[in-house]
Amino acid sequence: MKKILFIINPISGKKRKDFLVEKIRQKFDSEAFNVEVEYTEHAGHGAELAAAAVLRGTDVVAAVGGDGTINEVASQLLNTDTTLAIVPLGSGNGLAHHLAIPQNANKCLQLIADKCDKPELVDSCSINDDFFFSIAGVGYDAKVAYDFNHGNERGFHGYFKYILKDYFNYNYNTYIIDCDGEKIEREAFFITFANSSQWGYNVKIQPKASVQDGLVDVCIAKKPQWFALGDTVASLLMNRIDHRKLIEYKKCKELVISIKDGQKMFWHVDGDFREPVEKIIIKIIPHSLKVICGD
Repeated sequence: MKKILFIINPISGKKRKDFLVEKIRQKFDSEAFNVEVEYTEHAGHGAELAAAAVLRGTDVVAAVGGDGTINEVASQLLNTDTTLAIVPLGSGNGLAHHLAIPQNANKCLQLIADKCDKPELVDSCSINDDFFFSIAGVGYDAKVAYDFNHGNERGFHGYFKYILKDYFNYNYNTYIIDCDGEKIEREAFFITFANSSQWGYNVKIQPKASVQDGLVDVCIAKKPQWFALGDTVASLLMNRIDHRKLIEYKKCKELVISIKDGQKMFWHVDGDFREPVEKIIIKIIPHSLKVICGD
């Protein structure tokens, strides 16, 4: 009998979640699955629940929420025998999109039931004393994450509002980047560290990124001119941003980054803002997480 724990973040995203428990009971035969449901009550609670589940030998822990909820849960499953499942009920759902996990709850639950014995191993990344599984970054997109997390609007429209607002208010920084021992200096509007391909909403910053190649993609972006914003947005939505000269791409296993004048950086981890720091160290952790992926 498979032991499955669903950890539900009741406040992530805009989608209702009160219908979900009944659907879970319907999808998982009680003769084949031992199903538990827990709700997060505060920041960090998802990690606590996931850690406890690992200790009691739970086979699958399903994170129900957005990328922040997934991050909390997945960080406790690294290099364990417990598999991560994702029910994407957050706002952007970047990792779920990348892994081809259905956005429909019924289809997603069916995927978990069908493939709980067939997880795939994917890469993870350490970042200072934290982890990320999809995207982290410094600069403009981190400022957007900060404003979005502190604002009152959810969903794509709320996120897009801060994308436009911060475009006009946020300026360049000069970064010192050590990429597997190669030191470079770059002016950048933002720098994204991509394990998966996208920020969320199926908007891809590095369409060629892989969660199984043992490398993190470093995306060093210039600020697009205001008159080119339409073309830039179109390139993002068409997954062709890598065809534009705005972004320089590098791949590495280990990265150290700081701002040249020593000031602290805005940064985010899987879309959640972190307090500014002077230096960031990133290391890839190859094939360290078992995940139920889509087809």
